[in-house]
Parts: sequence; structure tokens; C-alpha cells
Amino acid sequence: MEKKGEVLNQLAIISDLLENANVNSLSSTVIIELNNQEFENVYLTIQKKYGSKMERPKDKFTITIGMVDFVFSKSNV
Repeated sequence: MEKKGEVLNQLAIISDLLENANVNSLSSTVIIELNNQEFENVYLTIQKKYGSKMERPKDKFTITIGMVDFVFSKSNV
């Protein structure tokens, strides 16, 4: 399946779906493991959107969209 769309828009859709799920959760966290290259690509994409607000990550970084935390980490494999 071809991957289409901008990653931040896709994450916003996921956030919206989780927030509106028929569950009374205390918090929602999505953990996404990436290889080194994809980790760098995602970081740069998000950095462009948020500007200099983010420090350069070593192994992981977190962004919050709505009430959902998205944790991006480098895979150890």
C-alpha cells in the first residue's frame, strides 16, 4: 500500500480517533519505533513544523497532539 499524506496530519487523525474512542482512559501514548534513517526523517519533518522549540534527540523524542503523546524511538535492531 502506498503511503500518502503528511505525517503530522496523519498523527492528528490518529489523535482524534483515540480521543473519541469509547473508553475512559487516563492518558493515551503511542510508541513508534523507527530505523535510524526514518527517525531522522520524522524528526526533521516535525522540527520544520515546530521550529527551534525542539532539542536534537539522541534516541527518542515525544510530541503531543491534542491529548495524545507520540513517542518516536530508534529501533535497537
